[in-house]
Amino acid sequence: MFGTKRATLVTLALLACLVALPVMPAGAQDLLLNMGSNVYAAYVNDDGSVDIVQEMTFTVAPSSMALDYVDVGLPSNSYDLSMVAAWQDGRPLTSISKSSNIPYGVKVDLDPWLQPGQSGTLRVMATVSGLLYQDEGEDEYASLVLSPTYFDGQYMTGTGRLEVQLHFPVGITPEEPRWHDLEPDEKYYQDDRAVYGWVLEGDDGATKHQFGASFPAAYVPAGVVQKPPAFTIKLDQLCDSPGLICGLFMFAWFALTVIGARFKAKRKLAYLPPTVAVEGTGIKRGLTAVEAAVLLEAPLNKVMVMILFGLVKKGALIVEEAKPLKVKLVDPLPAEIKLWDYELAFLQSVKPDGLMDEAKLRDVVVDLIGDVNKKLTGFSRKETKAYYKDIAARAWQQVEASETPEVLGKAWGDGLEWTMLDDDWESHTRRTFQDRPVIMPSWGYGYRPWVVASAPSPSAAPSGGLPSVPVTLPTLPGADFANTVVSGIENAANSVVTSIERFTGGVAQKTNPPPKTPSSRSGGTGSSGGGGRSCACACACACAGCACACAGGGR
Repeated sequence: MFGTKRATLVTLALLACLVALPVMPAGAQDLLLNMGSNVYAAYVNDDGSVDIVQEMTFTVAPSSMALDYVDVGLPSNSYDLSMVAAWQDGRPLTSISKSSNIPYGVKVDLDPWLQPGQSGTLRVMATVSGLLYQDEGEDEYASLVLSPTYFDGQYMTGTGRLEVQLHFPVGITPEEPRWHDLEPDEKYYQDDRAVYGWVLEGDDGATKHQFGASFPAAYVPAGVVQKPPAFTIKLDQLCDSPGLICGLFMFAWFALTVIGARFKAKRKLAYLPPTVAVEGTGIKRGLTAVEAAVLLEAPLNKVMVMILFGLVKKGALIVEEAKPLKVKLVDPLPAEIKLWDYELAFLQSVKPDGLMDEAKLRDVVVDLIGDVNKKLTGFSRKETKAYYKDIAARAWQQVEASETPEVLGKAWGDGLEWTMLDDDWESHTRRTFQDRPVIMPSWGYGYRPWVVASAPSPSAAPSGGLPSVPVTLPTLPGADFANTVVSGIENAANSVVTSIERFTGGVAQKTNPPPKTPSSRSGGTGSSGGGGRSCACACACACAGCACACAGGGR
């Protein structure tokens, strides 16, 4: 799944039937790929195991991040990792490990990485067992269902060619196999094997497809063909009952799907890991406003804007444009300033053209979240959150108690990051300054859009770096000041990354990954990759035949 400390992560799931989970949206400038060719082949061996070979040709879009590794999903955990092999453009790859991002699968590190604009072919081979099931009503036939890779649409561009091959055990005659719902485009004989082939031109890489066939079970050893799971729900059978039963079931299934999608979308914005340790006691003092914002799990665009304006206040950078956000580093840095680790890393995320490198920015946030969690070890998070919310409230009280325009501007500027911890910051700012003139503090020159909006003439804004002596911007009516600063900070928050949902999703994949789906198939359920007409994937099936409504695929 996407979002790594180096570049980005893609989950390519060779689809297992993941019960009741919708395809994960996600997750950056993210990765953007075209899969021009996707060949998925399954070879049924004499012992009942299945060799799965996936060959994918990727082209990384010019605007994309680099592709450094791929998570390749497998139908189950019944495989030997040491026997999994991978090649990149014909060269063997050696870094293959268990994936930590998908229930069943392996992580394959690319060498070299695919850079924006480059193309490459990844071939992965694994032998998986436990995928054959009795066909429905045909005990003498074994059934196998294939679900090739598909991805979340936001990471795909263009179309390509999908080819699926099912190679039956050696010795089967071309007349013996039976296709399921979709007739093969090709039926041929190769290397003493009957082969079914399906070809789909113009595949977008984001659509689920399912292909199935059955063959005489006598061609594999007795015992490797499993009975369908006991828990198999088929809506077409319910539809033979009174219409109310089918309607209620379908409504319940739809409602659960919607609730699950909303829960998953909400969870993607939760970037703090759950606290499983025993809650400590006492308050953790000494956090910066930015660290307190992470503790309170403020939206990440607000966290990054707090870092941005903290650096502006310290004279370390100048914001030259608001949309898109473009900054200029101050070189050399003022000798007297102290920068936190996350501020130094933020400065290193600025590209030569003044735009932000989102991959590096994601690393900044991931490290910041990790540091905050370490600092909270042994302390009460509940008490600490209340403590910093109180600091934010007192920061506003100091601003509101200011009696002159100059003091008001200084109090607001000094406590800006703390006041931003207020969930209602925008409205609070407008209420506070509604009828009160204010002088913007001198560091406001570091945010050039404010200078343009408030300075009476171009000469008020220095053309180079920050002013060499302390200056103040003109006195502004309170309403104008509030509109200026609120719109400026909103613009910065909306421009610091291209999509805060995708950015947060990428961060959460590192700091708060979703729980793994249990790999156990006890009780006869969760038999991904098998089942055929018996619908043995243990998913709810639509009222027309056996089209399993399972979710899976890439992030």
